[in-house]
Amino acid sequence: MKYESISLTKKEGVAIIKLNNPKTMNALEDKLAAELTHATTNVANDPEIGAVILTGAEKAFCAGGDLKKLSQGFTTVEGYDYMKGFHSWVIDFMGMPKPTIAAVNGYAVGAGFCIALLCDIVIASENAKFGQAFVNVGLIPDLAGLYTLPRIVGLQKAKELVFTGRNIDAQEASELGIVNQIVEHNLLDEETFKFAKKMADGPRVALRMAKSVMNASINMTLEQLLEIESQAQAQCFQTEDHRNAVKAFFNKEKPNFIGK
Repeated sequence: MKYESISLTKKEGVAIIKLNNPKTMNALEDKLAAELTHATTNVANDPEIGAVILTGAEKAFCAGGDLKKLSQGFTTVEGYDYMKGFHSWVIDFMGMPKPTIAAVNGYAVGAGFCIALLCDIVIASENAKFGQAFVNVGLIPDLAGLYTLPRIVGLQKAKELVFTGRNIDAQEASELGIVNQIVEHNLLDEETFKFAKKMADGPRVALRMAKSVMNASINMTLEQLLEIESQAQAQCFQTEDHRNAVKAFFNKEKPNFIGK
């Protein structure tokens, strides 16, 4: 697929997906959504890629849904089908078998906020703004925002953010646990790439297993978690990365992970 509303760059084991339609502040229009879906599958299946950065062009990370499309109106069935069309992408992106990092460069509001929450790590520019703006147009959060947000900030704070639709800055988002790290605006790309490169150069099997188990643990009992944990660890024991890292430890050397 030729990308027009996003860009996809790959270097040094890191894929950078940039939402790139600044005229709409990278709103989730049909073309951008289709290209984002394609790029997600592309990087998920690329064995050379060990980490994925998702960011936006210019002033916004993503300004939410396509209000022009929504202004045309939906029947109940059409609205349901429209939203269901995003389900597979949400599941695929959240379950990406490699670390994902949102580099939030500006406004992440509405669906844009929810997309950032799907990432494993959020690194924000000091200029970033987050807001569950759905209430301002008579809607509820979508793209799994009602699943991810309460699990990150707690139920009461999630209700406040959803009910008011107010924007919060990077500092407040950090205090709530939404943002992992705040950096100077002009250093966002550089610092996010450094973080992603460290993940890409790490023990990829272990990272994949840890992510998978943590994501699934939300719906598990302790007994179920311990069983899945044991299965995952048994697989990690078989990796070259584990064996080489143990050897490096005893030799007082830095481990050289190869992702196998």
